[in-house]
Amino acid sequence: MRRILLAALCWVALDSSAQVPMSQVLKQMPDSIVPYLSENNKLDMIDFLDSKMKAEVHNLLDGRSELLTLTERSAALQLNEASRLDIRLLDVEEPIDSASQIVCLVSTYGTDVQESRVAFCSLRWHPLPTARFITLPAEMFTASFSDDAAHPVLSLRMAHQLDRPANEEQKPIEETTTNLKWSGKTFNKY
Repeated sequence: MRRILLAALCWVALDSSAQVPMSQVLKQMPDSIVPYLSENNKLDMIDFLDSKMKAEVHNLLDGRSELLTLTERSAALQLNEASRLDIRLLDVEEPIDSASQIVCLVSTYGTDVQESRVAFCSLRWHPLPTARFITLPAEMFTASFSDDAAHPVLSLRMAHQLDRPANEEQKPIEETTTNLKWSGKTFNKY
């Protein structure tokens, strides 16, 4: 009985501090995140990418979705011609749902003019309040992650094209980029 109890306690301790691979997170992603990607679609994309094949599947809307990249800590999916989903695992200093990581989702919509949304979830896919981790601009923005695994940086790019008067249509579009670095608790300017 003691051995079983000791083994269970070790498993719980490891579970709370172990790093979960992105492939596992992607497999467990609920249908509510991308309703037109079935569980089999997600599994097929991972298998195709592991086999060095193009990770493209027919989704439930009779369109095509593709897993562009998959690393231990991130994934990028082109859901359709006008929608992309970037997923990033972030280490947290204080465990959430008994895990030392959370999931950051960046959904980008549009073709010519794009807009992003940023959301956070626990590894059990419970939604977390976005304002707890980041202060987002009030205007339209697009977001993208850096490739730095140790210290993720989220870049927010705001294009001030909708505020321009019609007579300024020939002038270049003014853009502002803000880089935010993950601290283990929040994204902060650096």
